[in-house]
Order: sequence, then C-alpha cells, then structure tokens
Amino acid sequence: MKKLLLLIPFIALLWSSCSNDFDVTAPWKEVPVVYAMLSPKDTANYIRVEKAFLDPEQSALLIAQIADSLYYPASAIQVFLERVSTGERYTCVRVDGNLEGFVREGGIFATQPNWLYKYKAPGEAQKLQAGEAYRVVIERTDGQAPITGETTLPKDFFFIKPNPSQTPPTISINNPDVPTTIEWRTSEEGVYFNLTLRIRYRETDMNGAFIGRDSFDWRAVSNVRRTDVAAGVGGFYRGLADLGLSAFHNALLDSISTTNSKIRYFEKIDIILEGGGAEIEEYLNTANANSGITGAEIVQLYSNMSEGYGIVTGLNTSRLNECRFSPQTVDAMNDNPETKALNFRN
Repeated sequence: MKKLLLLIPFIALLWSSCSNDFDVTAPWKEVPVVYAMLSPKDTANYIRVEKAFLDPEQSALLIAQIADSLYYPASAIQVFLERVSTGERYTCVRVDGNLEGFVREGGIFATQPNWLYKYKAPGEAQKLQAGEAYRVVIERTDGQAPITGETTLPKDFFFIKPNPSQTPPTISINNPDVPTTIEWRTSEEGVYFNLTLRIRYRETDMNGAFIGRDSFDWRAVSNVRRTDVAAGVGGFYRGLADLGLSAFHNALLDSISTTNSKIRYFEKIDIILEGGGAEIEEYLNTANANSGITGAEIVQLYSNMSEGYGIVTGLNTSRLNECRFSPQTVDAMNDNPETKALNFRN
C-alpha cells in the first residue's frame, strides 16, 4: 500500500470515456471495485473493496461524496486471502485506513471513513510467501457468487551489480558520458521496478568536530521494465537500471543545502529495489491499446477480478544494504562547481 509508484487510479477510470449511446438512466447496478497489492515483506497487507454505480436520480459527483455509497456495509461481505496451493484461508479485518496511516487524499471521493480490509499474519506459518499464488476472495452474504482475483507474488530479487560479495559493495557515479548500471535478477512475476538509493552522510565543522548525521532517499529510477531475456538457470530474468551523473547531482542539490561552514562525508548507502507483478503490465498494455486517436470509443479496462473492476497483484522488495560511494564519485562532485559547494570530502 505504501508503494505509490505502482498504484493505479482504477476508480477514477470508471467515470471515463462513455459513448453517446450509454444510458445513464439504466436500472441501478452495483459494481465491485477491488484493489490489492500483496507483499511478503510488509508486516500487514491491505485490500480496498468498494462499489461503483450510476444512479438515475442523482449526480455521480454527489454520490461520490457519500461514504455509504462507496463501501459495502460491514455485514454485506467478508474478505479473505487464500493460499492457492493449500486452500488455506486467512480472514481480513475491516479497518479505517485513516487510523492505520493511510489517509485518503481529498478530491472527488469521500475521505471519512477510509475502509480497508487488513491481513496481519498471526504467526510465521501464516505469512505471505514469495513465489506463492494468492487469491482474494470476497464472500457476499446475499448469496451471490464470491468475487475473486488471483496473483503470484514475485520471488525475491537478487543483485548482480554492484557486487554483493564485495565488502562493502561499491557504487561509482562519476562519468557524464557513461551511466552507472545497477543489475539484478527477478522471477517471471516481477515485471516493473523502482530503484531508490537511501543516502546517508555525516557532517563536521571545519576543524573536524562531529555535528550530526542525515540522510535522504533518491528515487533514481521509476517503472523500469525487466528484460525478456532469461539469465542463467532457474527461470530468472535480467533487470537493469542506469544512474546518470547529472540526475545524481541534481538529487544531491535538491536534498542538501550548500555550505562553507561544514565538511560532509558519505556513509552507508542502501539500494532498495521494489518490483510489481505482471498484472501491472497487462493493465498498462490495455490502457495503451485503447488510447489516442486510434483507440476504441469505450476504453476497455484491464481487470483480473471475476466481477467488476480492479486488480490483484504482487509486490516484492529487496535491499542491498551498507554500500558505499567510490572516491571517484566524490571527485566528480568536486569537479562540478554546483555540487562542489555541498562540500563533500573523501
């Protein structure tokens, strides 16, 4: 739920691109809208279950501001996560996302309450497992068929560059003409990736007396697709991300103020890799196929739900911790008048 780069505005899309023949006064029909991004690394997983409809009597914009119009009553549904290989079912609990740290942004839709369905494993055996298939099952108490959606969680990713066996793994971003490549391996289920560098540094005064430590996150790459070329045995695929010198310097200047009264030194750098499931690719392909002047009059929305709209997909995260920048990285910063003013030293 925190991984915003992969979030897709499904609900907003429900109101887009109607043809002139669409009858807005057709009989009222409730449409389920489900969103789930399941991760084996999260301490808790959250599922959004809502409903959408057109009412012949009221404006859709007015209905969207009524929370009871967006959510099923608590007594109307039960939400489960099901491990496909074993059939084990895990009960999800209805919670207010606003109280869980997921405050719903203002806009067209009502923000209070923000009902979500939460699953937190009671023990190690019930935790979501990388590489396993899981099914979201929404049971309705009115006797209608369950609403389901299924995905396989990506297996753990592993880094090739920088070399994890190096002590410490070293990153060198110093050449304006040749980007620095981060390389990893992923199972087939991991398709789109974000790469973030958590950069830590310490500060001293001009005499070397310690002042403090600070850090910032640089989202170096967003939504980069893995290659289609298998790499080695085990069904793994290559992932590549290029870090440019100019982008790196801009990230530093955006996050750290210049100074002539402090000396700074880079400390441990963590590389954080987030990868989303194949369903994201299917969604994007469907959206692209129906966009532009050659697109269909009514946009066909991708959904892997048995009914209604939405998506159930997997997410995984891997980290390469305690890396360091090479001395050449700092040298290149000091060759640039702008980043030189940040006053980093080797």
